[in-house]
Amino acid sequence: MPRRKVWEVDIDIIGPISISGNISFKQEKGFDQDQFYSDIKLSNSQIGIYSTVTAYAENSDIAKTVAFVFLGRMVDVLSLDNDIPLILSAHDRIAKHLVKSSTRRTLDKTDVIAAFNVARRLEIEHPILLKAIGWYSKGKTSNNTLDRFLAYWNAIEITATKYHTETERTHNGTINMVYQCFLDYFGESSSWGLPSRWINYMHEKRSRIAHGAEETTAEVINAVTELIPTLESISRKLIYAVLNIQYERSIFEEETWQSYF
Repeated sequence: MPRRKVWEVDIDIIGPISISGNISFKQEKGFDQDQFYSDIKLSNSQIGIYSTVTAYAENSDIAKTVAFVFLGRMVDVLSLDNDIPLILSAHDRIAKHLVKSSTRRTLDKTDVIAAFNVARRLEIEHPILLKAIGWYSKGKTSNNTLDRFLAYWNAIEITATKYHTETERTHNGTINMVYQCFLDYFGESSSWGLPSRWINYMHEKRSRIAHGAEETTAEVINAVTELIPTLESISRKLIYAVLNIQYERSIFEEETWQSYF
């Protein structure tokens, strides 16, 4: 068996977040015969939280990639649960002009471990939802309006195409899957609180943006910006609606994830 090299990777979690004190613990990684543990160290910084993660890899580039993916899934869960933007950055690439957020979500060790374990459980049981959460998190952090639109719509679309009741209509494309998913999780369309043909309009807008057909004038960008709050709200609402059906109790409650591990 080849020797596994151990690396320490320093990563900053940037955003309106802090911890109640320095935290150190071991976190499970891998599954079954490939399961192992990574050492996690967290402390407060001027721009959020400073972390050091151990990674097992052949070289430093792979170690950094592994650490970012591992920590990133946990951060995505924190972003969804707390509805805040969180960015990961290599510690040696931090811009000096960043400042500390004036209002911060304070976490303790239990909060952080819960986020790791929620991400781990979703990776096993509902990987599509974990991907949707990742897109939601990207939408929270992007400064580009078109990218934010795509991220939030992707969160909706990949959730809906997986979690919907199959009907004759759902075999006829994504729009019908999203529509059926909304019926399944939000009830009749009259209770959605959305404009008529909202799904069709969002899907068409997504296609134009993704394929470069959307204009980038100030007027168009401002019009897309006005769509973002509703799109963001619906994407988060849909992810939670599916989570609440898949798990009897909130998956973010300690008892829920502890019952699995």
